[in-house]
Amino acid sequence: MKRAAFTCLLAGAAAVPRAAGAQAAPTVIRLGTAPVESYALAFYGVDRGFFKAANLDVQIQSFSGGGGVMTAAAGGALDMGCANVGAQANAHMRGLPFSMIAAGGNYSSNSPTTVLAVAKNSPLKTAKDLNGKTIGCSTLKDLQQVSVMKWVDTNGGDSSTLKFLEIPVPEMAPALVAGRIDGACELEPSLTYSKNDIRIFGKCYDAISKTLTITTHFANNGWLEKNTAAAHAFIGAMRATAQWANKNQQAAATILERVSQIPADTVGQMNRVVFGENLDPSTIQPVIDATAQYKFIANTFNVTDMFWSQARQ
Repeated sequence: MKRAAFTCLLAGAAAVPRAAGAQAAPTVIRLGTAPVESYALAFYGVDRGFFKAANLDVQIQSFSGGGGVMTAAAGGALDMGCANVGAQANAHMRGLPFSMIAAGGNYSSNSPTTVLAVAKNSPLKTAKDLNGKTIGCSTLKDLQQVSVMKWVDTNGGDSSTLKFLEIPVPEMAPALVAGRIDGACELEPSLTYSKNDIRIFGKCYDAISKTLTITTHFANNGWLEKNTAAAHAFIGAMRATAQWANKNQQAAATILERVSQIPADTVGQMNRVVFGENLDPSTIQPVIDATAQYKFIANTFNVTDMFWSQARQ
């Protein structure tokens, strides 16, 4: 399978008026994200010029998943990042100095962008059939793994018998076909790209909620303290980008195709992410609660504890 590789291309900047009194030199932001659409909002913001209009120079570094983003941020290589909620909850409980500042990609059961999948010729039919089997996830001990465990338990299986293996998204379907794993938490665009080789086994995220936040953007607290004005500018630019992307999915698809090298026919067929315009506790809290239920964090907590104080709605 071709690995989807996002690259940051500046093209077709949106004509957004520059705020009066903007700094002569833009604030540089080192931001990490991953090559799947639920993490892609910052790529749209760069491409359409929303960050430039806010006097921000957002320099994107691409990682295979949210886990790599969190590790790089913890090591000081990033100022901000995009990661799924489960990974950020784990970081919060470990006392890492990060705060959520902007929304990201959302999941809807009506148009699922993440599912539990098996190989097309797999003999597995029910959740109970997965007992003792190996499941691939792009990041362990976060939203993907929690959702699979909860889905299996909810549907008659025993999640305590499952084995989980961390595999990059582009390698997930080949691993299923080769029999190296029995099931996988598949994401778009790999889900559509490999549709002839796999079949959907279940909507695993539905076990947590039929509508939930997959990813949000976070920042290093030290950076926030030194760059408060730039952080507010980033939040505004991300909101504008989300509004644009949600209203212009066809145009966003063109950008996604160009920067990710995903074939146009795949982008045209795949379920599309809807982006949050604000941090919404009601779509984030269920993820925190499920993560605590499966002991990936010691206990649940109010998700607003993770929010940057100046970003709370």
